[in-house]
Parts: sequence; structure tokens; C-alpha cells
Amino acid sequence: MDIKLNNYFNRFDPNKNYEEILIRDGYAGQGAEINELQTGLAAKIKKIADVLFKDGDVIRDAAVVVDASTGAVQAQQGQVYLNGAVRTVPAAQFSVPTSGTVAVGVYMQQRIVTELEDPSLYNPAIGSAAEGEAGAARLQLTTAWGYAGDGQSGEFFAVYVIDDGVLRPKETPPNLDAVTQALADYDRDATGGSYIVEGLTLLRDADVEGKQVYTLAEGRARVNGYPVTLSTSRRLVHKAVPEVRSIDAEGHLASGSTERVTVSFPPIQTISRVAITKQGTESLTHGSFAGCADTINNTGVLEIISVTQGETTYTAGSDFVLTGNTVDWSPTGAEPATGSTYNVTYKHLATVQPQAVDATGFTVSDAVAGTLIQVSYSQMLPRIDTLTLDSEGSFAWLTGVATTGTPRPPLVPSSLLGIASVYQTWTDARSVSNDGDRVVPNGDILAIAEQMRSLGAELARQRLESNIAYRESGMKKGLFVDPFLDDTMRDQGVTQTAAIVAGELTLPVEAISAQGMGSDVSQPQSLPHSVSFAISQPLRTGSMQVNPYQAFALTQGAAVITPAIDRWTVTKSRWTSPATIALTQGSGNRSTTSVSSSTRLVGTESTDIAYLRPIAVNFSLSGFGARENLARVLFDSIEVNAE
Repeated sequence: MDIKLNNYFNRFDPNKNYEEILIRDGYAGQGAEINELQTGLAAKIKKIADVLFKDGDVIRDAAVVVDASTGAVQAQQGQVYLNGAVRTVPAAQFSVPTSGTVAVGVYMQQRIVTELEDPSLYNPAIGSAAEGEAGAARLQLTTAWGYAGDGQSGEFFAVYVIDDGVLRPKETPPNLDAVTQALADYDRDATGGSYIVEGLTLLRDADVEGKQVYTLAEGRARVNGYPVTLSTSRRLVHKAVPEVRSIDAEGHLASGSTERVTVSFPPIQTISRVAITKQGTESLTHGSFAGCADTINNTGVLEIISVTQGETTYTAGSDFVLTGNTVDWSPTGAEPATGSTYNVTYKHLATVQPQAVDATGFTVSDAVAGTLIQVSYSQMLPRIDTLTLDSEGSFAWLTGVATTGTPRPPLVPSSLLGIASVYQTWTDARSVSNDGDRVVPNGDILAIAEQMRSLGAELARQRLESNIAYRESGMKKGLFVDPFLDDTMRDQGVTQTAAIVAGELTLPVEAISAQGMGSDVSQPQSLPHSVSFAISQPLRTGSMQVNPYQAFALTQGAAVITPAIDRWTVTKSRWTSPATIALTQGSGNRSTTSVSSSTRLVGTESTDIAYLRPIAVNFSLSGFGARENLARVLFDSIEVNAE
């Protein structure tokens, strides 16, 4: 620290490796020695503390809450490790920018206090020779919340990071750097260091103002060996900008009248020009002398179909020719009288405005059948974007190489974890693939090994059965037996109207709709019962007041969402048996007797759903005190109206 104070000396130099100050009797004491003693002790403590913590680590409380729409920040009082010591930071409220990355932290300010600012520093020893005399000054350190670049004085220490108004997750304090680093090294050597532990599923949401919106579920992961935890879901906005390729004068054969034109390289970003061949009739006035050329108003004339005046039809070549954009009467044949009018029918190129434009094409009218429709447009090239996560909990989008063929995903650096990939088709067919590396529990690995052993045994059995079937094919020809074990022996090319349940062929049962739990059931229910006391102690030996001072903390408001969890199963099958089994077995609608049971796994397939199903969610708020009015109610950063 740079301390400027008269008669203050401090010769502490860490490079000299002085371990102790050896005070000798008979020699004059120096104030600089006391200053060196304090500074040296503080330096030793800081070296030890820096092994366990780093500047900006939250030791207790000191949480911040950010309003993503306004940038308002509420920072709590707490303790933060700063510059070799745990320091108390008072609560504060301030605002940060809602776009970009902002570092929120603590400003530490130092101030020298003497007896002039604090009279209590005068010598309090009554009756001594130095009574009331000035003594040593004090170095005062104060802290205040803020963000980098807000103009406050002092040294800034970053604690949190806010990305576009959203607080970045921070590792649970204290951060023991030495232990964390050792675990990270082990994790990188054992597993590669980057994988998803649970959750972190990306789902597509509706676009907002041309920006792509996604919802990332809560979960845990390890990135480059370090843990990252998202306690709540996150809304991510991706400002995806497509790469375009210019297509010039692409031709399509016209069929006449109003027609739909589908381009060869969708999707379309913009259409710069559409040119068609149109046919029109125009009335011209012949010039003031014989053999002159009359100009046609439309440009780009390709061909003159006919020239007529009353009942007279003039012949191309002998009476007139097309010269540039004019009807040239220089041939020696017949021509209209000077100053008279005549009609000319011709074909010409025209630039028109396309109608009903979408990602794949447009509609155009009045093109001559058999001619070319030329369109110049910009194609948005398909691309794969990958959402990544770093060890600090920050999200980033990596863009792949756009191509007209099959795009390839971008390479994810070893310091990042790929969460999911988005196939950018730039249409409603845009899809999300949760292809991030995920940890596989040991139970699943054992189940896979058991399935492999079962498949090996089943394959050997099938080979034996096939060998026997081939040997006795003549005896079994024309015979067919279905034991009604499952649907494997049924004709897959014909719609089946019956179901197989527990070895029986029966009529199918189909679920028309699913009903949730009734509103009269507000909590888990049990069958009627009576309570019997096994041990009872109705007597007591004394009493005491639980809260004699009537000290009660304010209750916190509670929000209850109904339903809190939505569970449903989507089954796609050609058969009616699965639905019938699910609705009849165990529901009381069917009674069967069985003396043996077996469990067989025919096969499973799971895919990520593109959208969550929409359901109505009710909420109720309670636990707020009198005159405690609610200013805003937000659900996943979306403002809702409370009734």
C-alpha cells in the first residue's frame, strides 16, 4: 500500500527475506521497526490465506439479486475475502447495464486517519508526561458494492459476473483453490474433465423480435475438472445471424397466369429481382414521315407479335422490323398513314414485385407461358451452432461452418463443455439436439453388460432354432401358431384392431383424454385408519416459556404453483396392445390368474421432444405482511398478472 504520511517510515521488503525483527537492549527503538513488524506479519498471513481463498470469494451471505429487465441489483451485507483478509461489505442497491458482460464486486478504499479527524487518538494516559499528545495515525479500509467502471474510487475486486442481465452461477464458497485444483487434475486424468452430471437439457422457445430463445434446465456439470451448478433454469437468447449466398438469375419455366415459383436453394433471406416475360398491347402514333421508327414505351422488347390498324394486319419483315425498342417502318412494304394510330402487340422483359414470399418461394402473375422467370435472391446457408459452458459458469455459442451440403458442428475446445447443438435451417424446422457428453452411472453400465449377455444367449438360441427349422421345413410348411405373447408375429402391414394382453387376444382399450388430480385433493391422502399408541407419556415435570420475549422474525412470502411438476408419457406404436395393457392391468378392469411371471425387454428408444406441452399453471402467493404490496410478479423472467 502506498501510504503518504509525514514521519512515517516502513522499510519492509519481501525480497530481503527478513524473518524476524531482533530487538536489542540498549539501542534506540525505531517507529519504522514497528511498521515493518505489522507489514511482515500481514504478508505472512496473506500468503497462507491465498492458498485457501482467492480475492472475491464469498465467505458468508453477500448474495446479489438482479432484475434482468431493468438491471437493478440488490446486494446483501456479507463477508468477502479481499487482499489477504475477510472483510465486511455493507448492503447496497445500484443498477447495471442489461446488455453485455458486467463484473459486479467490491471497491476497497483506504484512508489515513489522524488525531485531527479522530480526537480519541490523543494520548489518554492521565498524569503522564505525554498526556494529550498526538501519537500514531490509523489506516482505515472501507468497502462498498459496485461494478467495474462505475466511477468509484479505490481498488476493485470482482465477485460476480452478469451476462445480459442474468447472474452467472458461482461456486459455493469457500473456494479452496489447492483442493479444487487437485480434484480438477484427477477428474481430467480419469474422465477427460468435461461432462454433464444431470439436467442441463436445452429446449427451444418461441422467437422474440427475430432473436432465438432457448430454455436450459437446471443441473450440474464439470467443466475442465471444475464443478458448475445451475440451481434454476436459464433463459438464453441467441442472436443468430445467417451466412448468405447470392443466387443470380435463377431460371424457372413459366406456365402462365398466376403461379407459384419454388426456388432451388431455400431458405430465402431476401429477393433482389424477379424478371418475367410479359405480353402487352400498346397504341402508337405513326411519325410525321414515311419509313420512320415509332418508339414503344416499355423497355426490353423481345418480340413483336402483331401490328394492326383497323382490319389491316401488317407483316413483320416486309412491312416493319423490330429495331431496338422501336417499330421500324423502313422496309418498302405497307405502313400506316403519318399521324395515324395503330396497335402493336409485343413481348418484353419486366421486373415485377413477387407476392406471398416465404422461405421456399413466391407467387408471380402475368408471365408468358413457356418463357423463363428469372429470380435473383440471397440464400441462408444451413449451419450448426453449439451451446458451450465454461468453468466459470458462462455460456457461449460456437458457430459452425455454413455450407450448402451437410453442415458440420464446430469443434469445442477442451476448456469448454458442449451442452447442445442447434441445427440452423433458418425455418420453423430448426431443431435442438442435446448431444453433450453425459456421465453414465455404474448401474446403467451393469444393465448394459447384462443386456449384452442376454443378447448373446438369445442369439445362440435363435441359431439352434433356425437350424432345426431348416431341417424340418417340409413337415412345418403351412403351419402357423401364435402363442399371443406379444405383437411380433402379427402382420405389420395390416392395421390391427385387437390387443394382446397376458396371453389373451382381446378388444382394445383406448385413452381418449388424460385427467389430472381433482382440485379437492390438496395433499397426499391415506386410507381411513385409527391411531394406536405404543408408548405414551401423558405426565410432565415442569413447564417453560418457549419465546418469553415475544421475538418473532418476519415470515417470508411463499409461492405455490399448481401443478408443481408435470409428468406425462408419450407412446407411439402401431399396435393397440400397449395402451390396453396400461389401462387394464392393475386398474381393476381386468381379473387374471397367473402362476408364473417373466420380464423381457424387447427394445427401447428415446428422443428429445422439441417442445414442452403447454398446460395451464395456477399460482397462489401467501405469507406477506399487512400493507406489503407486490410491485411485480415474475415467472421465469416473464411478468404475469396476479389476481
